[in-house]
Amino acid sequence: MNAPRLLVACFTFSVASLHAAALPESQKIDELLAKGWEKAGVKVNPPASDEVLVRRLYLDIAGRIPTVEEAAAYTKSSDPQKRAKLIDTLLASDGHTSHMFNYWADILRLSDNVKGRLTAEAYEEWLKKQIKANVPYDQFVKNLLTTDGGVWDSGSIGFWQRDENKLDHLAYTVQVFLGTSIVCAQCHNHPFDKWTQMDYYHMAAFTNGMDTRSRGFETKPQKPKQQLDKKLLASMDPKERREYMKKMQAGEKSSVKTAEASVSREDMQKVKQAMQDVMKPLRYTSAEWQEGKLPTLPHDYQYKDGKPGEKVVAKAMFGPEAVQKPGQTTLQSFADWMSSPENPRFTTVIANRMWKKAFGIGLIEPVDELTDSTVASNPALMDYLSELMIEKQYSLKSFLRVLYNTDTYQRAATTQEVPLGEIYHFTGPILRRMSAEQIWDSLVTLSKGNVDDAVDEENTRLHQYLDDLSMFLGTIKAKGAAGLIEIARANADKLAANQKKVEEMKAKLAAVKEKGGDTTAEARALARESQQLRRETERDFLVALLGEERAADLRKGYNPPKPTQQTKRPQIDPKQLASMTKEQRKEFVKNFQKGSGNKDVSLATRASEQPSPARPGTFLRTFGQSDREQIQNASDDASVPQALTLLNGPVSDILSSPASKLNQDLEKAPGTPQKLETLYLALLGRKPSADEKGILDSVARERGDKAVADVTHALITGSQFLFVQ
Repeated sequence: MNAPRLLVACFTFSVASLHAAALPESQKIDELLAKGWEKAGVKVNPPASDEVLVRRLYLDIAGRIPTVEEAAAYTKSSDPQKRAKLIDTLLASDGHTSHMFNYWADILRLSDNVKGRLTAEAYEEWLKKQIKANVPYDQFVKNLLTTDGGVWDSGSIGFWQRDENKLDHLAYTVQVFLGTSIVCAQCHNHPFDKWTQMDYYHMAAFTNGMDTRSRGFETKPQKPKQQLDKKLLASMDPKERREYMKKMQAGEKSSVKTAEASVSREDMQKVKQAMQDVMKPLRYTSAEWQEGKLPTLPHDYQYKDGKPGEKVVAKAMFGPEAVQKPGQTTLQSFADWMSSPENPRFTTVIANRMWKKAFGIGLIEPVDELTDSTVASNPALMDYLSELMIEKQYSLKSFLRVLYNTDTYQRAATTQEVPLGEIYHFTGPILRRMSAEQIWDSLVTLSKGNVDDAVDEENTRLHQYLDDLSMFLGTIKAKGAAGLIEIARANADKLAANQKKVEEMKAKLAAVKEKGGDTTAEARALARESQQLRRETERDFLVALLGEERAADLRKGYNPPKPTQQTKRPQIDPKQLASMTKEQRKEFVKNFQKGSGNKDVSLATRASEQPSPARPGTFLRTFGQSDREQIQNASDDASVPQALTLLNGPVSDILSSPASKLNQDLEKAPGTPQKLETLYLALLGRKPSADEKGILDSVARERGDKAVADVTHALITGSQFLFVQ
């Protein structure tokens, strides 16, 4: 028998030892991969055991290890469809929402440690809801690009608030959704690709009209905008349409100027002064599209195809033209162009990202540096995956369902690192270390069991405050310039008196300073007095605007709920608490109080419910969570602080607490050998092998009860726990 036939025969035997792929699309993928194996003459990986597979499925789909009960339910089942059923269950779970939130938060660089924290938190909640609802990916992208209004309308405006520099934001957008790095062309023609600086500014013209300054109100009287005749616009050619729009805008400006004549500059200045502090809560809370606002070439533009300061119109860098349909904004045409199946990079990039999500390495690497010369490691498979993504109407859950149901995914992981530049033929998934979030969520599972039902709670306090802001802005707009001026006039005397007090204190401070005295105490007193006067002015204006009760609600501001306020936080069984000794209860209360005061230590909620990203020095950041400054900036590199955190940090104390799920499972075991077996089941999803059992028996004899802590530390810090096999 020649080598190719022998390879095919081995592959046929290997497939026979696996469950048949549950879906025809999964079978098609296996067939395309098999052709690649045959052509390359590589040996396919053997099937993974049930114990390895169930752990892998939970980690890849739900982002955590299974509980002892969940793993046992799978391994003991004789149902031939158990894998397909588990995949469906996990894809529909809140655990999947949590896991995919961490994935997309890394790509989209979600951070609540920004100026507009309120908007950032609403953005995070919006993203979780999009994932949970399985919003088609193309629609998800359109939702992000074309969002408009206040954060109380949609948290998706956080996408635009993430970057103050719109040119930088464009580069990130193209890299994320089209897998193309164009950032170099922002300042000069790309040195390694065909993109020019002019190409970059043509693309920037699509998004330049998004205003994120959150102006909030206008002191100038405005006339209602004249209604555009859409039918008439549709019948015009581009030149006629531009002339028509100019006339309409000129008419609006004339109307506004007429209205402004009735309001003095002094009146408007009073309003601005009175509203200065009142409007602070509305900063970074809105995104408003302004059609026709074009970018200009930079002052140092040096190429012959344009001049510094020249305005640049919108034009797509590649793919089909971005056609602006009647009634559409430039941004809407951009969103349609980007997410179109006819834009090959859009579909290829997301299909490749999801493939890497399942198998650990993309068919195209890096996933976000595509060029015209980029070729996938298996072109036929990449083409099919792109077709499949379109066929599934960009449902990421449906697409992943196909990948996880392949026989190839069911195989043992490849443990050898793929050398840079070499082709990987996907004889099985790649062995990879858990992400920081997977490690955290697995520890939460060991501590609290399955807490997936607590990952999608709506932040009631956030929405109450957003409603307050919406009401506040609505009241301002309803009052109009005339109403605001009236309130400002009514408060003018007090405002002037307060300002006079501040000026008197400043003069006194200057006099003391001139004599050479110590002004530290006086300066602090002045700062406190000034702040107090400003608060009084703000309160008076809000009360006049909204009334006492509503003004009080708004002035309370927004504070995120503490972990202890969560309604679904796992609680220890009272019977279990009653069964503890006095010393155990004392230890439990100590750990509980320590956990409730520190969100990072409590191991009560999943990573997706923690600050995003976690603060430097905390567990998640120690294990490589992204700082969200760059796209997919997480790290899986090992470090000494990681080992020390697992050995000496709060994790060991919490897992040994009488209240932890792991400790409760250990208490049920009758002796040390059985406890050690329970550790293997809980941490690795399997029983110890014969060789391991021999070593464990020896450790149990030598160390007695201390063997449990020794083995716990050894397993938690070991590669079998920390890696997705």
